[in-house]
Amino acid sequence: MQTRRRCRLFICAGLLTAALSGCGGSSSNEHIPSTVSIFYEHSVLLKNGSTYTMGYNGFGQLGDGTLTQREIAVPVPGMEQMLQATAGNAHTMVTNGSDLYSWGYNLYGQLGNKDASTTYPDSYKSSPVKVTFDPAVAAVTDIAAGGYHSLAIADGKLYAWGYNFYRQLGNSLGTNSKVPLQITTGHEGEDLTALAPKKVAAGGLFSMALFGNGDVYVWGNNRNITKSDRINELVSFSTYSSVCSSPKKVIFPGTDKIEQIAALASAGLALQVQRDGSGKTTKQILWGWGHNDRGELGPNIEIGKSSTTPVQVWSVDVADDLSVEIKKIVTGTNHILLLMGSRGSLQNDGNWYVNAIGLNSAGQLGNGTTTSSSEMIRTLNSVGAPMADVSDIAAFGKTSFALVAGAWYGWGNNTMGQLGNTVDTKTGIPFFKTPVTVKFK
Repeated sequence: MQTRRRCRLFICAGLLTAALSGCGGSSSNEHIPSTVSIFYEHSVLLKNGSTYTMGYNGFGQLGDGTLTQREIAVPVPGMEQMLQATAGNAHTMVTNGSDLYSWGYNLYGQLGNKDASTTYPDSYKSSPVKVTFDPAVAAVTDIAAGGYHSLAIADGKLYAWGYNFYRQLGNSLGTNSKVPLQITTGHEGEDLTALAPKKVAAGGLFSMALFGNGDVYVWGNNRNITKSDRINELVSFSTYSSVCSSPKKVIFPGTDKIEQIAALASAGLALQVQRDGSGKTTKQILWGWGHNDRGELGPNIEIGKSSTTPVQVWSVDVADDLSVEIKKIVTGTNHILLLMGSRGSLQNDGNWYVNAIGLNSAGQLGNGTTTSSSEMIRTLNSVGAPMADVSDIAAFGKTSFALVAGAWYGWGNNTMGQLGNTVDTKTGIPFFKTPVTVKFK
């Protein structure tokens, strides 16, 4: 997660039975560790119809049936033809559009399988299990994995499961759930089932949902654990010790719709899009709120501070079909990647590229430095030129990925091999400041 690995990214010490401090730990072939001490140090990528994972595997989060760390991307057996993949702190989820599968750590029920154990030392699955919806669902259209909870939109309904101390499951019970629970009601009594959920996003201990009418709702942890500088990750509202126990609407300036959302460890993002009469983009504003650890929320908020209301991270004016617009947003714990392409291109036309902002302690911005940035910068390729021909992007923890001309490249943290490259034990520099080719088995 962060270089300093402060507890505030998730929780204060003592509130979880699995400790979240330090950076030690090791993969074992026999059993999972008794505590969590390695955060967001595995990756999942889709390639040629198969699912590949790499990095730390102490809780089975690579899904290959072992607890062995991998420094090369290995295929997950049986997980072919998946459409979407996501990784939480120590668990992984994929969907083919009809079924949802998960594997890894399950102490809080974050795998969503009714038969999977939530009792140590059996609270994990090193091979995929199916998330058990009741009643069964026919279509899964979006998924997200937080620190120890999971979200999904299935059959047009919004679901959450896993860890719930901070009410990140959208109810006031505070009890964990090992099966998906439908979220039906907002804080003001809104009938959320009538709003048609479109997208979900999950931070460390909070959740977000975007609905078809452009409304964004947030719930879960709403504070910074640090006593001297409390922050609101969601909105300036709390009902239980800085917790928002049911989804509450975020208010944005203007009337243009929100079309994309994303979540950092302790901050939310929303992309507001202005369109002309023919539906073409004319302007985009990326809004952010919560904690601005290393500049990920842009220049309009001081580094190390927070905002309870949305601030402008970046804006894009789109004059014509030759102008670029934001195609996709992905996030690590404290950095953001934007896939940029011309307004007139529905798919990569050879000119799509990557912009980045935020924490750069492991080179995750991909500009050849380890200097964090509160201004948007362009990611470079392996020879130091601006990266181009990018079709897709992904980010996990302090790592970044781009699909360039059909091949996956990665940059950033590689302490556990999560970039699909051998960990460098000779130089003592366990990261890459510019992209390297991901190695696949």
